Amino acid sequence: MTTHFSIPSDWYQTFFTDPVIRFWDAAVPAAATEADVAFVVRHVGASPPATLLDVPCGSGRHALALTRAGFTVTGVDLSEAALGRASAFAHAAGLAVRFIRSDMLNLEVDTLSDGLVCLGNSFGYFEPGLSHQLLRQFAAALRAGGRLILDTSICAESVLPIVAERNFSFPEGSYEQEITYDPRQSIIQTRAQLIIDGERHELRYRHFVMTSGELLRSLRAAGFNLLALYGDAQDGAFAPGSPRLLLVAVKD
Repeated sequence: MTTHFSIPSDWYQTFFTDPVIRFWDAAVPAAATEADVAFVVRHVGASPPATLLDVPCGSGRHALALTRAGFTVTGVDLSEAALGRASAFAHAAGLAVRFIRSDMLNLEVDTLSDGLVCLGNSFGYFEPGLSHQLLRQFAAALRAGGRLILDTSICAESVLPIVAERNFSFPEGSYEQEITYDPRQSIIQTRAQLIIDGERHELRYRHFVMTSGELLRSLRAAGFNLLALYGDAQDGAFAPGSPRLLLVAVKD
């Protein structure tokens, strides 16, 4: 693979095909989902059967687990493949989860929710102006006092310096990725080769990097107050080198 490639801004609209969704389902261990859900239960500030939005929900691993915990959950995602798998999993488990197909930048809800979770590193898909818009959409979907739990692994404190190549295997295949960083725009660009069930897929995606301070300023502008920053799902403190940022905020 070469180090010169470009990725369109709307990459996420067509990226999450069935092979990609199946890869993420295989790559994320059940224990990681359990830890995420336990974190949400501790910090969402509401008890079942409170209403929660899972945006974007992917194939429903968090939405289903939160429903099992007694919450009333609506999952939102743009990918038909993801929603198809999520609905199938919910039906097989006998769980009443509502799934809606929508771009999260155009999130519309009929009733305000008690909490909103954005897990799995989806926040960095968009350039800064659209990220601000996304936070305003999240605020508009919550009741006053409702909580936002935001998960990102692309804060500058977590990702810099960049590791240029990462390769790993999973039971159904392998994943090899090459990463470049554009310092003029603070964009991480990734080109990957996914092999799953013997089929090869070339994938391209990108994330915008911001510092935790920039994220907090955007949160405040969108109408949120910060409650806490954590560096993992076990409530460890967020600091340079933390593998992820789990942010808990409350709507004014």
